[in-house]
Amino acid sequence: MSESKVSRIERCHLRRRAGSWAFADRNRESIEAHWQRRRASNPGFFNGRVFVMEPPRLSGGVLEADLIETDFASFLFWKENGYPDAAARDGFGSALIRACGGEVLLGRQLPGHVNSGLLYMPGGFIDLSDVKQDGLIDIDGSIAREIGEEIGLGLQHFKRRSGYLVTQLGSQVSIAVELVSPLDAETLRKLLLQRIAQQKEPELADFAIFAKPPGAECSDVAAFSRLAVSAVLEGQ
Repeated sequence: MSESKVSRIERCHLRRRAGSWAFADRNRESIEAHWQRRRASNPGFFNGRVFVMEPPRLSGGVLEADLIETDFASFLFWKENGYPDAAARDGFGSALIRACGGEVLLGRQLPGHVNSGLLYMPGGFIDLSDVKQDGLIDIDGSIAREIGEEIGLGLQHFKRRSGYLVTQLGSQVSIAVELVSPLDAETLRKLLLQRIAQQKEPELADFAIFAKPPGAECSDVAAFSRLAVSAVLEGQ
């Protein structure tokens, strides 16, 4: 199990590593059976290509990591069985969205998705479209694509804080950009609700505003988002 911490860094250096994921190769039969069960309960699941991350290295304000291509079915099997491959990480991009007063807004995901019912920082998988010709991964582009799909706003609607906020919690590694809106929290929430209401297939149902770290009563906040939100609202 990896350590749990939040770090501010200056740069990310992520690259695609050639080869297949040994865990997926070893467990192909079990993965296929699990996938058939999960598709039956969630017909909207699509077995696209995603990446898992090898243990990252963080030094001198730089995060470095290699990522291995796999399929969503293998990732889902691994995740829903408690991340049994300790040599891999669930690495993904996130957006920590803040109002002009400093409050953080988390989105609540609709059923049928990986974070179904939970409040979390919008974001998602690194996929093949994020890999450049030289094999490096464009994490900023990945985050921009995901938030465009999830909240209906682009990076031009926010002021981006320099650097990244990296949250390591168990087998999860969230690489977040901090985006600050010129709007107050309630006005920003209303705008976001308007945008998702216009989407044909929205992923989010609502947004919650946090002016202070989520308390124990907020059991519906995804653990990695709880850690990140608590860190920024406590001044990290």
